[in-house]
Amino acid sequence: MTDELKIEIENLYSTFSTYNFKSTIEGCPCCVSDTDKEKIHSKQLRELTEEDLSRYTAKAMTTWGDEDDFRHFLPRILELLSTTNFIVSTFIVLGKLEYGQWREWKENEQVAIEKFLIAWWAELIKNKNSFDHEAFIEISKLTDNIDELLKHWTIDFDNYSFANYVDFVYTYYNDLNSKRTEFKELSKETCDKILKWTKEKSNILEKGFFEYADKDKDFAERISITQYIFERT
Repeated sequence: MTDELKIEIENLYSTFSTYNFKSTIEGCPCCVSDTDKEKIHSKQLRELTEEDLSRYTAKAMTTWGDEDDFRHFLPRILELLSTTNFIVSTFIVLGKLEYGQWREWKENEQVAIEKFLIAWWAELIKNKNSFDHEAFIEISKLTDNIDELLKHWTIDFDNYSFANYVDFVYTYYNDLNSKRTEFKELSKETCDKILKWTKEKSNILEKGFFEYADKDKDFAERISITQYIFERT
């Protein structure tokens, strides 16, 4: 984990510390069992595990608790999302922010979430070995700041940022360049900026091919195919 992400996670805990834990959090009896309730009461906030919080995260605000309850657990939920293979999907977790109308929350809370999302994105693009399309879409929607996301996607060969670029172009470029079904939740302006940035960075592919030609022949072949994608469009 980068120092930046650590700082923003700590900032989440500090920002949302004003929302105290309630001894009783009401939940729909058809959806939330006593066992489910026991799990979120079993430990201190920072000690709650993926298993402890997965059910709550999926049901938060819809059938279990209110916005203040969600804000109490939010720092730990986002920490688990960004540092573990959290059981609950990114789409559901970040969708809860939209459901809770986070853009109407206090300004410092919005800022803390935005900074966390940017820091997490910077971590993902450099350290995850395949492009996380779901996280990219959801973070783009929430921050509405594609320029900032692309600024943090500096491409080099010392981490996974180049491999993620290749994976992105190989998997999504044709869709982004035409139908945009994989990007339908993003505005045309945002998609146009992503497409422009992707094309501008394409000159690194030739250098990348020679960088990996002897190290990883399969990946070098993928880079070659990615180059061809640009040539034929």
